[in-house]
Amino acid sequence: MSGEALVGLGLCTPIGTSAQMTLASRRAGIVRFAETEVLDDFGEPVRASRLSLLEPSLSRTERMMALGREALAGVLNVLAQARLKRVPLYLGLPEAGLGAEVEREALVAALLAEAGGMLTLVGVHAGGRAGFFEALAEARADLRSGRAGPLALVGAVDSLCDGASLRALAAARLHLGPQNRDGRISGEAAGFVVVSRPGATETRGLEVLGVVAGVALGVEPRPFAQREPSLAEGLTDVFRTLRRDAVAGARRVDAVLACQPGEEFWPTEFSRAYLRNAELMPEPLRVGTAGECLGDAGAGAGPVMLGAALYRRGRQAPGALRTLVYGGADGGKIGACVVESVSGK
Repeated sequence: MSGEALVGLGLCTPIGTSAQMTLASRRAGIVRFAETEVLDDFGEPVRASRLSLLEPSLSRTERMMALGREALAGVLNVLAQARLKRVPLYLGLPEAGLGAEVEREALVAALLAEAGGMLTLVGVHAGGRAGFFEALAEARADLRSGRAGPLALVGAVDSLCDGASLRALAAARLHLGPQNRDGRISGEAAGFVVVSRPGATETRGLEVLGVVAGVALGVEPRPFAQREPSLAEGLTDVFRTLRRDAVAGARRVDAVLACQPGEEFWPTEFSRAYLRNAELMPEPLRVGTAGECLGDAGAGAGPVMLGAALYRRGRQAPGALRTLVYGGADGGKIGACVVESVSGK
């Protein structure tokens, strides 16, 4: 395998407070969709996928802090094992728009404090569901140039389950309910992955979980937020970039994992981009979405779906499994990567 090695994974979601719990729950089909105290204009409870350990009264920023600290705890042992003075942090966050405002400085300060001085913030990408991939692309470039040293930490965190965000979702008529069958269920998630420059894992005794074969970014000119029919131009270009890459496009992927919620817009967009890049796609086609298990986890869906790609069980195959993971924000930003998991994971 050729590319940056993935050597650590920490997750926190409504279906598990660790990577192991989250991914096992996802494989088992466990969900945490439940009615909330927020009512829509028709008096119906708005549903959400919430971490039940957190009080419903917490703000969006407070929920993101709690999720982020728990996910970060899952990779601190790997960072300590690397024996580095500081590791650069690249963070994906919500896009501007729908949902309560995020107190970014307070959130970042809470994450850095949790790491006990091991991290230095390098980049913040407010790209929503594309934010994690933007952070990954920057970290990958810095690892290759030497600006990041041997390791980088890439993460993302989001929550749309606080009262203010749920009321905003309901006011925009985006929530799934009796009056809107083509809607979404709000979710929340946080995750971090430790990324290593090729060749740096052996000297530090780190276990390789998988390899990033390629990353691509783009923008959809007719995004979901504009409510215009999408021709999937942005997603098509992102898939085409990966398909034409010498490493990422060397062979078909075995599956596709999407960070998207449940509206019909997203599978329609994917089907158009898929047909234009069929040489990259799996045969038969296999697609899993974050919305099936997490609802709309926003920026937090990226690391969760990458984790799912690293630990794809239940299918025997010779050699490493290759997965295309992608996310598209309501505002049009798009990110994707091709990941190879280590055989046997």
